[in-house]
Amino acid sequence: MKRTLLPMLRQGIPFYITTFFFVFGFGLFGTILFEVTMRLSEVKAENPQTFEMAFLMSVIAFMGVIFLFAMQIVQRSFQTAVGMSCTRKSFFAGSILCALVSSIFGVAALFIVSLTEQLRLRYWWSEYPCESRYLESLTPAVLFFFMIAFVVLSQLIGVLFLRFGKLAFWVLWLTWMIGCFIIPRVKDDMDEKRDTVFSGIGHIIGQIVTGLPLFAWLLIGTAFLAVLLLISYRILMRQQVA
Repeated sequence: MKRTLLPMLRQGIPFYITTFFFVFGFGLFGTILFEVTMRLSEVKAENPQTFEMAFLMSVIAFMGVIFLFAMQIVQRSFQTAVGMSCTRKSFFAGSILCALVSSIFGVAALFIVSLTEQLRLRYWWSEYPCESRYLESLTPAVLFFFMIAFVVLSQLIGVLFLRFGKLAFWVLWLTWMIGCFIIPRVKDDMDEKRDTVFSGIGHIIGQIVTGLPLFAWLLIGTAFLAVLLLISYRILMRQQVA
């Protein structure tokens, strides 16, 4: 297995660097977008507030890296590696290790973006309250869970691409688009206190989430990720080489 892990780690170096700069670059884009928006419109509002835009953009980029890893490392490398007598177990272990290293680079970029954003908000926009508190939520336990989620989801999406091809891609894309439509609608209806189906869904989810402490949700989430990882392993073990 050592003969498989080390080459896969070395081959993944360009992807690790790409992950760092992709996440950091989106954070820089979020910074520019924030500055332009605040200076053109928000400061003229009745009660202007700041928002951790750079952090949010970096998180979106991090989620995009999951799909990139699934396609570049898991989907494309599987046929070559297994076709050259690498065992499926060794490939699965190697891809998990590569995903873990990539997630470390991504978290490092995310943390740098968040720290610099806090300094910028503190010294440039100190007179305006910040409506978000994302950095405060980045406890070691949350960061660790975030990294594990990246590893597991990248493996699951990769093996789904291997098994179902374009069908898996379009199903995941449709799910993503539905989420992009529903989540902002739920938030807006709740903020505006509208009596709609979306606000009702938001209140139900809020009651469920607040019903248990964060530590309990981390345990539940970890158990769920373990099941997804097992599913990924079982699918990969049965995947045929083209």
